[in-house]
Amino acid sequence: MRTTKPPQGPRMTLPELLQLRDEKLNVHPLIKDQVIAPTPAIKEAFDIVEDALIHYESGVCFVAESRFGKTFAINLIDTTVTQHFANVPRLRVSAKEHDHPTERALYTDLLLDLGHGSPNTGTAIARRIRVFSLMLAAAQTNASDRILLFVDEAQNWKTADFTHMRDLSNDLTRQGISLVVVLFGHHQLHTLRTELRTAKRTDLIGRFLLSPYAFHGVRSEQDLLVTLQCYDDPDIFEFPSRSGVCISSFFLPRAYDAGWRIQREAPACWDAFATFGNHRTGHDAEIGMKWVGGAIRDFLCTHMDDDGRDFQASRDAWIQAVQRSGFEATLSQDPAGL
Repeated sequence: MRTTKPPQGPRMTLPELLQLRDEKLNVHPLIKDQVIAPTPAIKEAFDIVEDALIHYESGVCFVAESRFGKTFAINLIDTTVTQHFANVPRLRVSAKEHDHPTERALYTDLLLDLGHGSPNTGTAIARRIRVFSLMLAAAQTNASDRILLFVDEAQNWKTADFTHMRDLSNDLTRQGISLVVVLFGHHQLHTLRTELRTAKRTDLIGRFLLSPYAFHGVRSEQDLLVTLQCYDDPDIFEFPSRSGVCISSFFLPRAYDAGWRIQREAPACWDAFATFGNHRTGHDAEIGMKWVGGAIRDFLCTHMDDDGRDFQASRDAWIQAVQRSGFEATLSQDPAGL
C-alpha cells in the first residue's frame, strides 16, 4: 500500500535541513497531529476495501476500540483508493446518534456531511431524493458504476438507519450504480449485529455487517518497527512536498545524516509501553495509534536540542514519551486497554 508521489527535488544539504526546520517547524504535520502512518492494520484494511470494490460488494465493516486510528485509516485509504480507482466517487459521512432515529434525521445528517447547500429544508422524502440525486450525479459525472461510502462512528446508526441505507442502495442499483459502504465503528456494532440476528434481519446483516473485521492497533514490536519505518521513509511521508525530507530527517537532521534511524528505537519504545501496560503487550497486545503516534511525536520534539551525529536516546526517554502520550492514564480508566 504505497501511495504514488511526484518526483523529488535535489537532496537537501544539512545546513538546508536545519534552516528548513527553523522555518517550518510550527506547520509540520507531525506538530499538527496530521501524520498518517500506513500501519499493518491500515494496510490490511485497504486490501479488504480494495477487494470489496473489485467484487462490487455491498458493504464491509471494521470494528475497533477508541483511539485506534479509525479516522486516520479512512483518510489514508481514501487517498490510496483514488490512485487505484480514479473514477470511483468517494464519499464520507459520520454517523450521528439520535434518541429517536428517523428518516428525516438520517438524510439531514447525510446532506450536511456531503456538503449539500440545503440540508435542513423539505420533507424526509425530499431530503432522501436530494441524497439520492447527489450520489447519482457523483457516479454519472465520473462515468462510474460504483460509489464508495465511508461511514465513521457507524455504531451510532440503529436498525432503522441501516434499513434506510438499504433502500437508498437499492434505488442506486436500479440506476446501474453499486453503493459500497465501508463502516468503521466501535464494538457496539457487534451488539447491533446480534440484535439484527435476533430480529431475523438477515437482509441488513448480509448487506452491511456480514463479516466484521477487527481493526487493530499496534500489536507487537514488529508492528511498531513497521510503523517507525514510515517515519524514516520520504517515499511514504515527506514534508514539504517533493523535498525528499522524511519525518526523522526533519526533526533530527544531524543524527539522520550520520545514519541514525528512528526504526532502531522500536525495542526501546515497545519496552516503554510494556512498562505501563504489561498486560497489554503480551500475546494479546493492542496499543492504539493515538498513543503510539503521541509518544513518537513527543520523542522527536523533545530531542531536537540533543540532535547530533552521535545522538543516542536513553531508555528513560521513551518511558517519558509514553507517559506524556497519556497511555498510562487511559489504562487506569479502562482495564481492558486501549
